[in-house]
Amino acid sequence: MQINRINTYSANNNNNNIGKNNRAVSFHRNWGEHISWGANYIKSSGKTNFKLFTFPDAKAVFVEIANKAQKEIGGIKERIVQVLGFAGLDLVIENILPKDDKTKIHPMMNKGNGIFEARDIEAQPDDMYRYIIVTKNNEVKLVKDPYSKKQEDIHGWSSIYNSDNYVWKNTDWLEGNDRRRIIRRPEAKYRGLEKLVIEEVNIPTLTKDGSFESAKEKIDEIAANGIATAIEIMPVENTFSKQWGYDGVDKFAVNEKLGGAAKLKELIDYAHGKGLNIIMDMVPNHMGPDGDYLAETGPYEDGVGAFGALLNYEKADNRYVRDWMVNAALWWANEFKVDGLRFDMTKMTASDYLLKQIVDELNEHNPDVFLIAEDGENNRIAVTAYDNKQSSHDDKLEMIDQSVHNIQSKGWNTYPSTIGFDSEWDFPLMHSIKDLILDSNQAGVNKFDELITKSEHRIKYAMSHDEIGNMDGTRLITKVVAQYLNIFEKVSGQSDPEKGQKAAHVAQKLVQYIATQNSATESDFSKYQKSLGMLQTVTKDDVEKALLAALAKQRLMFGTIMTIPGPKMFFQGDEKADLSYFKFFREFSDDEEKRQNPVYVSKIINDKGYDTITDEALPDSIVGEIIPTGKFASMQDEMLKFNMDLKRILNENKGLQNGVISKTYKDHGNLVHIHRVKCGEDRFLIIKNYADRFYNGDYSTLGFPKESKYIEIFNSDDKMYGGTGLTNKDREISDLNQHMNMAANSIIILKRMGKA
Repeated sequence: MQINRINTYSANNNNNNIGKNNRAVSFHRNWGEHISWGANYIKSSGKTNFKLFTFPDAKAVFVEIANKAQKEIGGIKERIVQVLGFAGLDLVIENILPKDDKTKIHPMMNKGNGIFEARDIEAQPDDMYRYIIVTKNNEVKLVKDPYSKKQEDIHGWSSIYNSDNYVWKNTDWLEGNDRRRIIRRPEAKYRGLEKLVIEEVNIPTLTKDGSFESAKEKIDEIAANGIATAIEIMPVENTFSKQWGYDGVDKFAVNEKLGGAAKLKELIDYAHGKGLNIIMDMVPNHMGPDGDYLAETGPYEDGVGAFGALLNYEKADNRYVRDWMVNAALWWANEFKVDGLRFDMTKMTASDYLLKQIVDELNEHNPDVFLIAEDGENNRIAVTAYDNKQSSHDDKLEMIDQSVHNIQSKGWNTYPSTIGFDSEWDFPLMHSIKDLILDSNQAGVNKFDELITKSEHRIKYAMSHDEIGNMDGTRLITKVVAQYLNIFEKVSGQSDPEKGQKAAHVAQKLVQYIATQNSATESDFSKYQKSLGMLQTVTKDDVEKALLAALAKQRLMFGTIMTIPGPKMFFQGDEKADLSYFKFFREFSDDEEKRQNPVYVSKIINDKGYDTITDEALPDSIVGEIIPTGKFASMQDEMLKFNMDLKRILNENKGLQNGVISKTYKDHGNLVHIHRVKCGEDRFLIIKNYADRFYNGDYSTLGFPKESKYIEIFNSDDKMYGGTGLTNKDREISDLNQHMNMAANSIIILKRMGKA
């Protein structure tokens, strides 16, 4: 350390957060403030402005710039800087010099409250930079930019972002002139999202290459089959490796390993050209545990949770932390032209005011972008309740600031009565549908009946990445087979969780074997089962019957979801009965060292039933890796046709999208459920048999509409979908002639054609 006496770079520690009478001041955020943070290259001047929020009592902050050609400068903490100051009772750091001539260091002006700025700095797009923070205790922190919009290495320097990295082509879409674009309408029953059918995708497992560029081939398929109207992309916030994306540590930066920001824009533009809406998934509730420097940057964090650091939205010095996450949402909406944003596990943000601020700011600046929460709080009303007060945007923000200030300074545990997301993932309905499919019983029918009319504008689904990958990596079809064959009792294990994991993976192997090698002998099949560790084997016929039942249940699952008015969702590949795994996978920068410890690896494998540490998607989790043959060769085409025809029925009968469920009925002895949908003069009856047995029933006890005649317009058991062919076609059905046949695990749609 070099100690010299030079001009002091003084700090201005005025606190502008609180005004007279200890009252929070309205900060009147405008668009200029939202976009001012981080490194902003000004094309007209050829220079860059920098703005950082750090510790409110920081003494000084510097920005260090390295030319983009200087790749050898290493990580953000690898280069030593020269600290200049003078010694006395307390060391005072007055200036910082670069290690050598490969970088330049510029002091930043202290604007108060921990905000530091440097303007008109000689720095170009792709130049690298880091911040040097001098704390009140004279500690020197070397950190990347929390607003970094390009981050090639989670432990490395940030790069100045080039906003001109792509020219958008589908301008009709962006201007709202393409009728396929779904735009939120707060005044509508379903918020304008009644046509929303989401396919949730994970870029690393969507194709073998796992990139934005290769994802275009899947975009072509999704657009061609016409089932989905939107694609939800699991988070691409920057992480160390290709992975699920929920461990993001650079909230503004696109994962470079997937292709970077320009390629993401190109993919979104390409999808728009194919008529597909894009929803971006983002994570406001935690930081990933690898590459997180926020705690060293300023008061951004508030302890550690199960998945990484929690964020400081309501503790001391929270205002600019809230703005940081709000600005991240605005960044994804504006820079990447997405049509909707989905927010991961919002209840874990521990701040409804942060959520409300996100909603209010996006509604102000991007009123056409729809917002979806994953709240997991049993559909609490506030999440999707709108604020009907005609208050100004500034007043709304002032209310939020004041409320959070009261929580922080006075301990008032208040919550906003309205947050105002347009939709949310319907957890209770999802669980009821999944449970009905996997283990049908009367209690399940009753629970489903209780919830179906409450779903309304919420997202209907039965399988997402969580229900697949956070369990054992197997899809619904495999889970049904495991249940059908009672595999749990046919494997060994030290505990029920271990047996459950084994049963799931054995069932997956059995399904794969029968679907792709069904010409094998019974003896070969028995030997294969023993190689899997099965204590008791099953026959080929057993597995084939289980797989056929699982396919019927998959059709029933889709039919249930798609015939409930409002938005719905399914996971990648499920529309065509994809049999691949979807396993949890990720790799951290220190995993290679940890892997030397066998206890560490063993714990991971015991937790999931497989090794999750990989910098690439596991090969058995790539969509389309398993290609059925023999008697199951047509199963994927049949499932795809089923869902395409089902979506066509929805398109031709708009009431099934935007109608209302007028009544529901239950056959208490037979696990049959009916819901009526009406829209204007249109009337539909959707009858679902959740039992594993044939039903030959009379619906007089189920409230069949009197003096009306209906015809069957859709039946999941049609032979062209892989069913048995049991239908009620070519006859009128009325309250006088309502005897109908239904196959096990099937759904039929009846449409009213007039008076009987």
